[in-house]
Amino acid sequence: MKKRQVVIIGGGPAGRTIVHMFHTSDQNVSATLIKDERINANRCAVPYGIPDEKPLEKFQIPNALVTDYGAELVIDRVAGIDTINKAVSTTAGDRYPYDDLVLSTGSRPVIPPIPGVEGQNISAVRSITDLSFLRQLASTGKRAVIVGGGYIGIEVAVVLKQMGLNVTVVEMLPTILMATTEPEFVGRVANELMEKGVHLLTNEKVVEFVHPSDDQVVVRLGSGASLDADFVVLSVGVAPNTELAAQAGIKTSRLGIGVDKHMRTDAKDVYACGDCAEKTSFVTGQPTRGEFGTNAVFMAKTVAHNILGKKKTFPGVINANVTAVYEWSLGSAGLTEQMARDAGIDVVTGYSEVLSKYPMMNQVDTIRTKLVFNRDNRKIVGGSVLRKGNCSAHNVDFISFAIQMGATMDDLMDYQYATHPELAAKPSDNIYVFATKNALTK
Repeated sequence: MKKRQVVIIGGGPAGRTIVHMFHTSDQNVSATLIKDERINANRCAVPYGIPDEKPLEKFQIPNALVTDYGAELVIDRVAGIDTINKAVSTTAGDRYPYDDLVLSTGSRPVIPPIPGVEGQNISAVRSITDLSFLRQLASTGKRAVIVGGGYIGIEVAVVLKQMGLNVTVVEMLPTILMATTEPEFVGRVANELMEKGVHLLTNEKVVEFVHPSDDQVVVRLGSGASLDADFVVLSVGVAPNTELAAQAGIKTSRLGIGVDKHMRTDAKDVYACGDCAEKTSFVTGQPTRGEFGTNAVFMAKTVAHNILGKKKTFPGVINANVTAVYEWSLGSAGLTEQMARDAGIDVVTGYSEVLSKYPMMNQVDTIRTKLVFNRDNRKIVGGSVLRKGNCSAHNVDFISFAIQMGATMDDLMDYQYATHPELAAKPSDNIYVFATKNALTK
């Protein structure tokens, strides 16, 4: 049993990031990555792979992204962790001693305990197996019900509708996209979906799946209504994979494996990062959700630095996120107004509607921006953008960086920006400056 300097459990973005950082370091680190999926999916891209226009391979993460960067790859399931003797055992009967261990076990789709949920023609949206099954279902079915109106559920709804299916989204909360999107933007997105023919049922709960035949599902709702479907897509969130850690006596919670600011667990020389690890908010310092691939990468970088002897702390997640709904793109970073109020922050918000180009140009659209500030110190704590086209990611990235740098209202008012008739608003107008100016009036 040759001891590895580092054993990594999990082949998602966190595990791969650590491998890459070891490869580019000036240290010769021997690393073994163990994962139980033969081929990982690019999980964010799974909804867009449902049409069979491109081969499944396009939506896979090549194992070469591990092996080409100097790490040993083991396809096996970890059966247990011995934190006393510092070794990992697998179901194949192998044992891997380590100096440092990284838990990057990710998360799994939440399968709600609804009667009939284990029946045929019901799928999650996570793995290559899920994607292959969804392709099969969408190619033969005509009616789909999506349970869950978050980002993934809405993305699946749009894709299936574009494929010509009859699509209904069932969301138990008062609105879709409630976890990430400001109320000022949700209505416009919901209207766009309904105008395109996607049916939205909010404040509605699924209570049972009935399977009258192999190719039909009846979705029964709490209101007493029923929906006939050829298949159902479950998109109600994910849960951190903490079982291995818990079995090894490592501290866990419903939000993940407990870690400190160095991403260390309470077991000696054991780290955790990515979906499986607990997260704290950059703004509030309090526990929060944040199952985004980018967060996994940021946390993994902290782990790699610390294993390499370069002390580094992780400041918390800002949860920058974006999605697309037909020709619209939208996203947010930091806290929404409601999140900030729930955290006890005295907030002031600013809103702006600014043209995307000079007004005399062709195809001019409106960019809608909302910024959230802490009234006490005038720092930005959150922001959201809704606009036509695919530029929202750049806007959200700016907001995220402003939060990270502790930018204040004064900083944003003095912000210097570029302008061009085809590329930006006229010189006097800027989405962040105008939203900040609006907040200052309050």
